[in-house]
Amino acid sequence: MTQTGNIGTEQHSLHYGAVRDRARIYLAVFRELSQRYGETEAISVMQSASRAHGLEVGASLAHLAPRDFQGMLDAFFRGPDEGATYSPEVREISDSCLDVQMMTCPLKDGWLDMGCSDEEVCTLLSCATAFDKAVWEEAGFDYELETWAPGKTGCCHTRLMEKS
Repeated sequence: MTQTGNIGTEQHSLHYGAVRDRARIYLAVFRELSQRYGETEAISVMQSASRAHGLEVGASLAHLAPRDFQGMLDAFFRGPDEGATYSPEVREISDSCLDVQMMTCPLKDGWLDMGCSDEEVCTLLSCATAFDKAVWEEAGFDYELETWAPGKTGCCHTRLMEKS
């Protein structure tokens, strides 16, 4: 793994590894729910649980609304390791928006390495991004969120705007 900023490889690997372990948990729970209740219900439960967690995180970021986009970049997208885990590529930051392309994702990487099909990864990302959507809603931002699809570079793409 590479170093980013003044964050060492050890800390990066700890954070990346923790998020990647979350991928294992997501996958195990999703497969168990699918087996017991069907895929539609599994998706619903996973999205609901992800959303509930996102609402909690979003409340802690609400002080950044309506347009502290630099604060959101630092607090959420770069997080505790200055961006080493997700490698956010800032496409635009201005008074009216923050546009970020995540170039790496331990969730997606983990699922692919665990042998998930592209279709299953897309389904799992749909479950996981319920978290992100809830964060933006609760924090008080409008947003556009595009999840990864086969053939796309990086992972999720997010555009935050002042709530209209």
